[in-house]
Amino acid sequence: MYSNRTNGELIEILDQHALLTFEAQLSLLDELKQRAVVVDLSGLEATIANKRAEINNLEYLRDFGFQANKSADGLVVTRTQKALLTDVLALIVGLLVFMLGIYGCINLVYTFINGDELDVFTLAYKFAMAALIFIGISFFSGLQRLFDFYGFELRKLNGSVTLKKRFDVKLEEVKVNPADIHLDTDQDILSLKLGHDTIFTANGGNLIQSLTLKELANELKA
Repeated sequence: MYSNRTNGELIEILDQHALLTFEAQLSLLDELKQRAVVVDLSGLEATIANKRAEINNLEYLRDFGFQANKSADGLVVTRTQKALLTDVLALIVGLLVFMLGIYGCINLVYTFINGDELDVFTLAYKFAMAALIFIGISFFSGLQRLFDFYGFELRKLNGSVTLKKRFDVKLEEVKVNPADIHLDTDQDILSLKLGHDTIFTANGGNLIQSLTLKELANELKA
């Protein structure tokens, strides 16, 4: 990532390492060490160490809407209140936009039926209003998440793993064989799976999310 940079440029980047992604920070540290550049790396190393600790503590589960409460007996993973609220708000906004889109479609149809004369701007406006129906539909993904993860709980206590999740329609609690827990990659999506069923997914192109999901899988299987 930084092989074509001069030592001076690397030092300038080092001064702003807090703005870099975790992957970029790791690459920068490796490049500086490989070149044996004489510079203080303590700040960068501390930042990386802190992020590794947060990954090990599963704190970045919040990036995809979950939280882990760890104790001496095990851990419990649940949906965050913020994620639930976001899904509810997305549903409300989506419904409002969808209704505006329906109004726009009806208005557009009556415009053609009545043979109204329109300028280009007004016609474009009416088409844009009608197109809101598709934007509204896109917001309804929050309804699917809200339904799938309402009451969700993934628990490991004293070596026993249980999962509470909606399979099809009913909220079920099942005892999990840790051997059935695995990670699956499909393009840029990294999935934590129980057999053939997906528990939840992360962005496989995001190093922190990938490492967090791998850490969770290791915790559950340990």
